[in-house]
Amino acid sequence: MRITRLTIENFRSIKALDLDLNETTVLIGPNNAGKTAILDAIRIVLTRRWGQRGTGFTEYDVHLADEHADPKAPPGVSIEIRVEEQQAGEWPDALQQDLDEIAQTDPATGKTFIILRASCAWSEAEGSFEPSWVFLNAGHAPLVGGSARRMNLERFWQYLPVFYLGALRDVDDEFSPRSQFWGRLLKAMEIPSALETKIQRVLDLLNRKLLQADPRLAQIAGTLSGATRVAARDRDGSFDLRLVPLKSWDLLSKAEIILRNEPDWPWLPLQRHGQGVQSLSVIFLFQAFVEHLLAELYEADSAPVLALEEPETHLHPQAARTLWTHINALPGQKIITTHSPYFVQHVPFRDLRLVRLTDNGTEVRSLPPSFSARIPHVAALDAVVAGSGGLIEYDRAAELLTVHGKIEQNPYRNLLTCYGTHADRAVIHGVLRELHDRSLLFVSDEELRSLETCARRIRGEIFFARRWFIVEGQADYLLVHAVARELGYDLDEHGVALIDAKNNGNPATFAVLARALAIPWLAVFDGDGAGHQYCQSVAARDFSAAFVKARCRTHAAGDLEEQMMADGLEAELRNALIQIGVAGAATADQATLLGQLRDNKTAYAGALATILRGNVALAGRMPQAFRDAIADLRGLT
Repeated sequence: MRITRLTIENFRSIKALDLDLNETTVLIGPNNAGKTAILDAIRIVLTRRWGQRGTGFTEYDVHLADEHADPKAPPGVSIEIRVEEQQAGEWPDALQQDLDEIAQTDPATGKTFIILRASCAWSEAEGSFEPSWVFLNAGHAPLVGGSARRMNLERFWQYLPVFYLGALRDVDDEFSPRSQFWGRLLKAMEIPSALETKIQRVLDLLNRKLLQADPRLAQIAGTLSGATRVAARDRDGSFDLRLVPLKSWDLLSKAEIILRNEPDWPWLPLQRHGQGVQSLSVIFLFQAFVEHLLAELYEADSAPVLALEEPETHLHPQAARTLWTHINALPGQKIITTHSPYFVQHVPFRDLRLVRLTDNGTEVRSLPPSFSARIPHVAALDAVVAGSGGLIEYDRAAELLTVHGKIEQNPYRNLLTCYGTHADRAVIHGVLRELHDRSLLFVSDEELRSLETCARRIRGEIFFARRWFIVEGQADYLLVHAVARELGYDLDEHGVALIDAKNNGNPATFAVLARALAIPWLAVFDGDGAGHQYCQSVAARDFSAAFVKARCRTHAAGDLEEQMMADGLEAELRNALIQIGVAGAATADQATLLGQLRDNKTAYAGALATILRGNVALAGRMPQAFRDAIADLRGLT
């Protein structure tokens, strides 16, 4: 059991959001973009105290469009979660029987699902914000009958418990006797009665011997017993000193984690180790809790949901890179926020969600394998679905049309034809047109696999960037960074990722990826055959000719070296070659010079970048395409 879809309306920074969730979903984006709001939405719906007065929602949870907006105005907050089988029949019979009044089966797929909506709106009658909940059917209408009983909500929570670990994981709190994991693990420990009796005798004996070690201890106890003579005069009370735990439970409650990094190093309490180790220990404490106690405290078939903020906290880059494998292996469903490009390097592309705060509130972009829209069923639709070769599916119960990939023109026209005489033709055609446009954002598994291999070095960086600047190779990369810095637009400072596409994949793939993730981009290529081919490959991915012309620039004089020669930079280029020790660079003719430059592209570019440092005048003479693109990046949206 896991959450497959989360729908949020009017909650904090979120105006409207429809979010697909995987077994592990990683939310990335700048601070205050809405990542924590997404986690809190799930926590509020699934927390066991939800619905009680004074808990759950508050007026500050209502989305406000501006400072004059009234949180009491309708429609209020709505959070909807859909829990669904991944394969038909995967939920055990015991679970299905226990949740029979709220679980439903999709007649088309055979999968069982549950939809729960939690809401909060101002009630004039009560004079307060009133929360409510309801289970829904496939058409998002409230279920009737016994589903509204509070018992169903309690049982549902039992099977889908949610746990939260914030970015500031304090071991003093998380490993205390009252903590959500450690305390419950300790209390669940069962000590055989014979052993407990023996432990008690040992504790009592040890306490007496310690008291006898210094007579002053017994005298202190005698002095303190005066309190009983004042407070309870008619009782024969007394004080005693307990220098060891009183009961076996007290002994367990003092348990702590100790560790050492090498076999011959001393043991030290966890609190005396680094913050990174402490933070990781709390995460793996969750794993121990789930493995040893979840089924006992909840149900045998319970599936935990872990809301985890910044698991990479306090870790060095190498550890952050390897952390993904361990986090992904944790039991249950994981919904994670991160600010670490190192952690993101190994996260599968389809598990990433880019969260941004826009004028319309929080928005989320991803790379889904399919796209869906709700439209009514008509008889003609069945033939289109049957003839699509699996590209198109339709769920009658939910009235949900799903396309797995990009809709080509022929099936798109066939879909439009199905509703040519429908009473709501205009509305349905609009929905289909929007579905077709969204399907253009599809990035194939093959392309993503290529990026997994080629672009792993830069993928962490590019997903956190505000804009992309695509160039061909490493020489362009070095020179553009240097030119931009001298022109007063440092790319790193302004959140621009510079992508040398030839070393990390195909430029067209990056263009498609940027479109899917709504990341503004520009590209500069050589003005040779290869550079023009890059522009054509971008155009072939359903970009308009005008868009490609605006976003893809080429050097007018040919490749990078030819362009810089044409720009009158021959002396600087010779100087760069001399600095890296290329023989004959000072006297070579232009044809030979071009060959030397092409044979030493990265090295001469590095030397020229050094020459550019502090030389604004030279930066102003560098290739026009570079300088124009840097200027245009400032206002690119």
